[in-house]
Amino acid sequence: MLNQQWLTTFISLVELGHFTQTAEKLFMTQPGVSQHIKKLEQQVGSALINRIGKRFELTEAGLAVYHYACLMQSQQQALLDNLAVDTPFSGECKIGCSGSMASLLYPYLLKEQQNHPNLRMYLEAGPNKRIIESVLANQLDLGIVNQNVVQPELVSTEIGLQSLCLVLPKMVAGKPYQPNINFESLTLLGMIEHPDANYYWHQLKAAFFQAESAITIKTTGYVNQLNQILLPVANGLGFTVLPEFAVRSFVQQGDIQIAKNQDGQALIVFEPLYLVNKQHRVLATRYQNIIRLIKSLM
Repeated sequence: MLNQQWLTTFISLVELGHFTQTAEKLFMTQPGVSQHIKKLEQQVGSALINRIGKRFELTEAGLAVYHYACLMQSQQQALLDNLAVDTPFSGECKIGCSGSMASLLYPYLLKEQQNHPNLRMYLEAGPNKRIIESVLANQLDLGIVNQNVVQPELVSTEIGLQSLCLVLPKMVAGKPYQPNINFESLTLLGMIEHPDANYYWHQLKAAFFQAESAITIKTTGYVNQLNQILLPVANGLGFTVLPEFAVRSFVQQGDIQIAKNQDGQALIVFEPLYLVNKQHRVLATRYQNIIRLIKSLM
């Protein structure tokens, strides 16, 4: 790294064009200014100025170092200005959540950015494990997960519930699919998996099919793109489990159905959602509005 003090002296010398004036401005002696320039030249390995009597001209290397020093000075000042300001409507918001939650949350985050253009939204979709690791690594400031995280470095706050639905096709092999919903019918149909499918399925199975908890359901497909997960279900290739808001947003509503029991009640379970953030890292003021928004959506 180039010595910052020598660069500052060099910038002043170039802009004032005189060693004596530079020394006066920086409260230095003229030999002190000359020494800074000499040391900087030694550090970069090139002459920076050509002395012409009491005047000087910049060399090509000197011009390049001057532009570099000005850029560094400008960036440093911008950084200090940003650090000194913590406003509710500017800066980066780095958030992580599941893919289905991202589909619900992202339009609202974009609306917030439209209302406050100095905000910059970064939304990472992924499973719980990756979100928690990213928060711990300071790659994300805030995460939304569906498990209570007990770690000394993290704060976990319950913010609401989401409903998980067992989703079936309306048609299978060209015929209406109206099974007597039981575990056997699901084993015959098979499951369309996605990154959170097994976690969701275990919760639903524990609530409605506890007696068959040891039986494994065959997999008939896998997809990790949220807007594609229900497509194989709509084509009669299997069932899956998703949050209800993700199911309701699927465009082919006429090709899927939420499973119901004999009494006509939907097979839905509710799970808590949690916000996670670093225990000893104070969130910027801008996150206060974002957290209020997330809680209102839950």
